[in-house]
Amino acid sequence: MNWDTKTVVITGGATGIGYATAQLAIERGARVVILGRTEETLRTAQKNLGDSASYRVLDVTDAQAVRQVFAEIGPFDHLFAFAAITEGGRFTDISEERMRTFVESKFWGQYHAVKAALPLLPPDGSITLMSGYLYRKPTAGYTPYAVANGAVEALTKALALEIAPVRINALSPGWIDTRADRTPPAEHDQYLKFAAGAAPVGRAGTARETAEAALFLAENPFMSGAVVDIDGGLS
Repeated sequence: MNWDTKTVVITGGATGIGYATAQLAIERGARVVILGRTEETLRTAQKNLGDSASYRVLDVTDAQAVRQVFAEIGPFDHLFAFAAITEGGRFTDISEERMRTFVESKFWGQYHAVKAALPLLPPDGSITLMSGYLYRKPTAGYTPYAVANGAVEALTKALALEIAPVRINALSPGWIDTRADRTPPAEHDQYLKFAAGAAPVGRAGTARETAEAALFLAENPFMSGAVVDIDGGLS
C-alpha cells in the first residue's frame, strides 16, 4: 500500500497504542487526524508528530459529537478506533454505574466511531477496532474488559459481512507497556514484572509492536473479520 495518499483517523490517538499507530502511519507517509478528550494532551502529541498530524477534541461516548467531528474531517481512508477509559474490578465488587461507564467508552465509543466513519470511507478503506486478551483469555479482576472486548469482537465478525468491501478487523493486545507516563515508577516496575512472568516471551509488549500489527491489518487487502492476538503467547 502507498500510504502517501492516505488519511488516517485514530480515536485515542494522543497516547499509548493510538499514538504509536499515528507515529508509524506518518513514518510511512500518511496524514493522520488524532482524536481524544483532552486538548492539552492532543496538542502536545500533534506537536511531536509534526505537520502530517492534526487533532480534534472528541469524547467518543457522545454520538452526536462523533458524527459532527467526523463530518468535519470529511472523507478518509482508515479508522483506528482505540479510545477507551480504564477500569477494573471483580463482578461482585464493581458497581453497575462503573461497569456501564466502561462499556459506554470501550464498546459504544467504537460503535459510534464506526457508524460515523462508514459514509466517509472508500470501498478499499478499513476499520481496526481494539479488543484485548481479557475476553477469550480472562483474568480475575477484569470483568469489565471481558464484557466489552467480547462485544467488540462480535461486532467485528458481524460487520465484516455487512460492510464489505470495506474491511474491519480487531486487535487483541496482551500486557503492553504503555503506562510509564501515567503511573508511579514503582507501580510501573511491578506491572512490567507481572507481564514478564505472564507472557511466554518473558516481557511486556510495546506500543510500537502493537501499532505494527494495526497497520498490517489496514494495509493487507485480504484481512477482514479477523481478531489478531498480539500478546506474547498468552494462553
